[in-house]
Amino acid sequence: MAKLKNVEVNSIVSYIGVHNGYLGDFSYATHAAFYPDYCGLDIDPSMYNGTTRERFIAIISEASPSDQSKILEGVLEKYPIEYFEDLSKEKIISVNEYQKKIRTYKKINEWINRLDGEIIEQGELKNDFEFVKKVLDQSEILISNHSYGSAVDRVHTAIHGYLKALCDEENIIFNEQNVKIQDMWGRLKVEHTSFSIEIKEHQRPINQTAAAIGKILGNMNEVRNRHGFSHPNDDIIEEDEARFIVNLSRVLLFYIDSKTSDNS
Repeated sequence: MAKLKNVEVNSIVSYIGVHNGYLGDFSYATHAAFYPDYCGLDIDPSMYNGTTRERFIAIISEASPSDQSKILEGVLEKYPIEYFEDLSKEKIISVNEYQKKIRTYKKINEWINRLDGEIIEQGELKNDFEFVKKVLDQSEILISNHSYGSAVDRVHTAIHGYLKALCDEENIIFNEQNVKIQDMWGRLKVEHTSFSIEIKEHQRPINQTAAAIGKILGNMNEVRNRHGFSHPNDDIIEEDEARFIVNLSRVLLFYIDSKTSDNS
């Protein structure tokens, strides 16, 4: 799951405000009470060095996505937008600064939704294809440091590379040089020994679902080419849809891996 980026952490600090190096109106004592009282977290800031600002940055940067979400919810509870509206009315902060707080407030809510989004664990593949492992590791780094959208190309490449490796193992040969991902799957589901089995009656709905994988792969290919970062596209996929593609890629990859490795 994509954690907060450094620039986002800095925006949160700016939203709260810094005075003489200290975060908002926090004292060391109230900062320590903030995590259990507002976030429901057992965090001890005294385990970190520095001012309240430096400790807050270290804590939220090291936290898991789930705990980062709780900390952000705590920030908005302690410092709701109405708090800054009152400061603006009292002319303690400028109108421009208040407008900036509103924009950041909206972004923080978006980040909470992003951090709360669920992502399927990557896990370990049974078939040990080195190229696929490297690409999946790259996707994890992109998700953690950037966004789900930035990882769409990598998860697509992982499935493509995996299917190519299976085709090579089965001596499935294509006349075309640049074979589409869905065409590789089309040949594999017919010619790979793990899939060419007699389907019993109770398995037919599952088999029909698996038969739709080709269409799914074709759509993913379209998303990657027209809405991802693999090409200079204007209409980039949004985060909710990108997370869906990442999850879907992992489900498909581990289904194929389980089928082919269990029967090898």
